Amino acid sequence: MEHEKTYFVSMVLPLTGRTVGFDWKTPKADEKMLRSFITAFTSKYREPDPATYVSGPYGGRNWTDMTAEQQEGAYGHHATHMLSKEKLLNQVQARFECSEIETALNQWGFYETEYGIGIFCFWETQFVRNAIARMRAFLCGQSVAAREEYSDARWVYRFRIETSRDIHAALINRFCSNH
Repeated sequence: MEHEKTYFVSMVLPLTGRTVGFDWKTPKADEKMLRSFITAFTSKYREPDPATYVSGPYGGRNWTDMTAEQQEGAYGHHATHMLSKEKLLNQVQARFECSEIETALNQWGFYETEYGIGIFCFWETQFVRNAIARMRAFLCGQSVAAREEYSDARWVYRFRIETSRDIHAALINRFCSNH
């Protein structure tokens, strides 16, 4: 992905074929990519919240009484019927607690920086720790000395190698091709 470029992040709803999504402008630096995406996702993505659909004295209907097509149509409803930022953030966190995230992190989670290699670790689940351990073992196997630390805000786990950014990128490419 290019820095400071706007991408349309979307999905096609399976029944209606309607595209839903949001614009995301990527940040200036790789180390801010995932954080920027999570912020954009929780601020801009709209997904119906079934809990807001209840029947009552003023009309309305329960989510479970709606057809699948009507549920897809709810993506276009008023903001009061959408998942809150908190619920969307909980969705992201739940993804970090699934075993599939480890494979994704090994393939796309590491990025090169001026100091070395970083990985987003805001939710430091067992799968995130496993990915960090694999990178540690890989660097050790490559005889690369790295000092390890968290960023000040603990969003990123860093392997400080202190060589050139090109060498850091080459290490990540070799790591990804092995996993």
